[in-house]
Amino acid sequence: MPGSRVLLVVTGSVAAYKACEVLRRLQDRGVEVRVAMTQNAGKFVSPLTFAALSGHRVLVNSFEDERPERIPHVRWAEESDAFCVVPASADFIAKMALGIADDFPSTLHLAFGGPVLAAPAMEDQMWQHPAVQENVDKLRARGVSIVQPTIGPLASGRHGPGRLAEPPNVVDAIMEVLITEPTERPLVGMQVVVSAGPTREHFDPVRVLTNPSTGKMGYAVAEAAARLGADVVLVSGPTQITEPSGIEIIRVTNAEEMRCEMVAHAALADVVIMAAAVSDFRPVAPVPEKLKKAAGDAMSWKVERTPDILEELQQLRGNRTLVGFAAETSNLEARSREKLARKGCDLIVANLVGAGGTGFEVETNEVVILDRLGGSVTAGPALKADIASSILDAILEFRQRLGIASPEKAG
Repeated sequence: MPGSRVLLVVTGSVAAYKACEVLRRLQDRGVEVRVAMTQNAGKFVSPLTFAALSGHRVLVNSFEDERPERIPHVRWAEESDAFCVVPASADFIAKMALGIADDFPSTLHLAFGGPVLAAPAMEDQMWQHPAVQENVDKLRARGVSIVQPTIGPLASGRHGPGRLAEPPNVVDAIMEVLITEPTERPLVGMQVVVSAGPTREHFDPVRVLTNPSTGKMGYAVAEAAARLGADVVLVSGPTQITEPSGIEIIRVTNAEEMRCEMVAHAALADVVIMAAAVSDFRPVAPVPEKLKKAAGDAMSWKVERTPDILEELQQLRGNRTLVGFAAETSNLEARSREKLARKGCDLIVANLVGAGGTGFEVETNEVVILDRLGGSVTAGPALKADIASSILDAILEFRQRLGIASPEKAG
């Protein structure tokens, strides 16, 4: 937020040059940035570059400040609102996880008591190494915001996960950290799985049975859960939405693919939110080549039901909180109450499609959130991001009524 002060820690990665753009974009949003660098970071980008961009002296080690009465790691920590490591190398992630303080940036990390963010960048084999993943999990458990690296071309020429998230996404994540107090992160330690978007069932390679869902509501729910501290997996059908940072995204096309991914990831989840608009039917016999049309030809297709993902998730639910969505054109609450009971959900989010400003292909929505204990909450009309926050509030309130503590509180 404007007027905030960010400690930007740049570590030894070929992606260090992207921290320059992150710095500039933060300044464009009214954030004051002070930079600390590791020795190896200075081999990729000169400290002078960051000093010129930030307007502040850049420190690499504690002994560069010649005024002994001004202990730099304490002073910098006290004067800052967030500690952000961009890019975060495997080495520095390990130091953060183990509490090592052998240089100025790592000492600064231990002296800082506010919100912390890390945006990893490294080769795919390094990112996927069990030691790195264990360290990242430790940081997440402590409330550190991790900006998930993306899949793409790497410095080695390989292609895979480990590429630094794009600077605009990193900046968005930093801004979220600045406006989110630790007391407002009740989902820390929880695993949340969300589905979003439409599915496509192919008749042939160019024709599909689908629906007008954009995925905006499901993506908003996933981002809201991540802001509240959850580790989020988003199973997404085909959409045009930019991938949000800090969320694991799994792309699928059809209902069967979505069923497989949701069932697999729900096994480790505390909350499962089925926000996707899954096609109810699919062609019985899709064909591998495009069907040619001829003048006057009529065509008919035999279709069958797609898997009922919500029903299967209910059978596997255990102690998980299961949330469904219902899109209706009339008798909204009555039909949604019936679906809530029939599907065995804990909560259901119902919205009336076809009404102005709600449902598919718009930025706003209005919903009724029903739960199996008889509760009912109306949210909206409002932006889908605000509706998403109301949905997460309803889930938390429902779990509290059942006496289900978050992992952090239970531990």
